[in-house]
Amino acid sequence: MKKRLASLLRSLGSFAVALILALTVWVVAITSSDPTEERRFSNTVTVELTGLGEGLVMTNVLPEQVSINLRAPASTWKRITNSRIPAKAIVDVTGLEPGEHEVPVKIQIGIEPILITSFSPQTIKVILERYETRTFDLTVVESGVVPTAFKAESPVASQSKIQVSGSVSLLDQIDVVRVILDHSKATESIKKEISVAAVNKNGSVISSGLTFLPEKVEVTQEINLRGGYRVVAVKVVTPGTVPSGYRVSKITVDPSVVTIYSSDRTLLESLPSFVETESVDLSTMTGRAAIKIGLVLPDGVSLVGDQSVSVDVDIVPIEGALTLNNIPVYVIGLDEGVQATLSPEAVDLYLSGPQPVLDQLNAEELYAVLDLQDYQAGHYQLEPRIDISSWEGISIQSIMPGTIDITISGQNGVTAPANGQSGTGTNNSSTIFLTDQNPVAQPTGTTVTVTLQPTVIPTPAK
Repeated sequence: MKKRLASLLRSLGSFAVALILALTVWVVAITSSDPTEERRFSNTVTVELTGLGEGLVMTNVLPEQVSINLRAPASTWKRITNSRIPAKAIVDVTGLEPGEHEVPVKIQIGIEPILITSFSPQTIKVILERYETRTFDLTVVESGVVPTAFKAESPVASQSKIQVSGSVSLLDQIDVVRVILDHSKATESIKKEISVAAVNKNGSVISSGLTFLPEKVEVTQEINLRGGYRVVAVKVVTPGTVPSGYRVSKITVDPSVVTIYSSDRTLLESLPSFVETESVDLSTMTGRAAIKIGLVLPDGVSLVGDQSVSVDVDIVPIEGALTLNNIPVYVIGLDEGVQATLSPEAVDLYLSGPQPVLDQLNAEELYAVLDLQDYQAGHYQLEPRIDISSWEGISIQSIMPGTIDITISGQNGVTAPANGQSGTGTNNSSTIFLTDQNPVAQPTGTTVTVTLQPTVIPTPAK
């Protein structure tokens, strides 16, 4: 019996050793195929406060960043990265009383298997205070000055009391709860919603940590005209007409209404609802002008405030169109003994722009020049381009025809080499300059298609 027991024990020992070896081999195999890595957790970490008791409020700010280091298999890290799995840093204040506390941080990450090797901070300071709601009288503070001719009545708020909630320490700082009504330059009654704010004894606004019920109140204030005053519109007087080819784009006046005063109420009430400015002569204006000008008032009536108004006048040219026919086309740059035949020999220009500038254009002053320097005998279609920048505001709408057909021939009347080839050449056709002097030609450098024809063309007559 003893021998059998000894044999069994020896067998169990061998089995245990074999099991341990098998587990070791299995762990090594798994680790080699999915190795464990330790890294810093780089996804979002949200810091959350939980367990806050009723009637308490946290008065400090929790940190925004918590650093976490993890150890996990490579496959788990891949899932964390690809799925952007977040983490939570829980600050549990369950059962804590008002005061300052160092609360342990608990990390939660919704994935397995992982091992949190370290994180920082491990504790977070939390300051808890009693949370209360108190009722304060609302004060309406008036700001600014209404014009002399007007009287501001006492403002009226839609609420006379405001409920303010917050920590006891903040509520104890409140000196007044108020809204500010700005009635600067007001000439009519005011009705607006204004945000409520709390101010401490130093006059500074308590900008955070408090809530108001309601957050805004409606404030109204009657603004009435005093006796002997009247508000009237300003009418700009513009005798004459603008120069030919121009039009009035804008006439504005600032201020558009003024206040007048008279001790004679009968006279004041008999006046029309407007006053006129001194004359603004438009007959010599061709642009924009800002003018300070006075008002024409009857005897016994005076102007309150600034004794002049600003008139802004904008006179612009009338937009027109012009067609110029049979603008001649001239050729320069040909070698001696070489001739060119043009078809057509003139173009039509379609222009638009300010009418006064168009009226100054004369078709006899305009030329189209084609520079054929470096061109060989052959047949070409060249597109003229027109630069009219020297004529302010003028635009070219069209050139007809858009291309000039040119045949260049030598003294014997032969055009291109008779090989029937087609190719691409460089368009050195000149730009037409519209100036008050003689035209100047410049190559445009535009690439055009050139066809070389194996034909014989008679020398054209000069």
